[in-house]
Amino acid sequence: MEGRKIPGSSHKLLSRFAENAFWLGRYVERAENLSRLLAVAEGFAAGDDDAAAWRSVLDTFSDRPAFEESGRRLTGLSVARWYFTDASNPNSILSCLNAARENARALRHITPVEAWKQINMLHGEVAGLTARKVTLPRLAGLCEKVRLGCLTHQGMVDGAWYRDEAWLFHRLGSELERADQTTRLIDVKYYQLDTAGGEGDYTPPDVVWWNSLLRSASSYHAFRRRHSVSAGPKDAAAFLLYDSDCPRSVRLSALAAADRLRELREDYDAAPSEELTAACQALLSSVEPKTRVEPGPGLHRALDRIQVQVIAFADALSRRYFHVD
Repeated sequence: MEGRKIPGSSHKLLSRFAENAFWLGRYVERAENLSRLLAVAEGFAAGDDDAAAWRSVLDTFSDRPAFEESGRRLTGLSVARWYFTDASNPNSILSCLNAARENARALRHITPVEAWKQINMLHGEVAGLTARKVTLPRLAGLCEKVRLGCLTHQGMVDGAWYRDEAWLFHRLGSELERADQTTRLIDVKYYQLDTAGGEGDYTPPDVVWWNSLLRSASSYHAFRRRHSVSAGPKDAAAFLLYDSDCPRSVRLSALAAADRLRELREDYDAAPSEELTAACQALLSSVEPKTRVEPGPGLHRALDRIQVQVIAFADALSRRYFHVD
């Protein structure tokens, strides 16, 4: 609630500022990961504007009904524009940066001035793009610009933000969002298997596709340090899900989020609730290390379960620290 200190904490951070910091972290991470996902989809489509090549992006975010209601024709170009510059789409990169900027504005007395200036500048660059400037040949370059802008923000947060409660909530937002978005990045291909009820005539992704995915997740070289040249899709999927040393793995994000809760308890007398502790443990249990996974319907359903657990974690966090009676 506005004006309320986080209950149980001996410090002075207001719950509304904790929530601003959390959502600033989430929205910046979401914009970066969406740019990665669009780049993966464009690379997989290889310049093809065919609807089938882009439907996976909409279904990965459960956005197909909203897209169809917008009256757009299902083509790669229309999907790319809807996810990049359409302010009416709450999941677009522009909408994410709008929300990130507003949360950063509320925290200007807390965040480093460099971080505020940088997110403001990145928002301005994306807001200045017209739909005509978003074309399939230019999409990879535009996505890379957003990705680097978001990484610059994260670097400024890590390099200049005082390590207080607000920083912890920012990191919690980033880590939960990264866990969710990495599962969506992997799942961009597998939603079809479950909705179709089986493999059917569908051809699973090959090694080239998985190499492209690892590169898009900035994890290709890390993967090659751990695995031999002969490693295949099963190893790659497990690496992005379960490797505790891969910066973008779901497991490392979950472990980092658990560490933030521990710091809130030990350093700020703001212990998580039983509900939040249970949600954290459920997420950690779902990403216990495995060396390989079997790409297919089972993987899609496992990714869905992780996404549900991330939502449960975030909801419990909100009830404990942000929306209190």
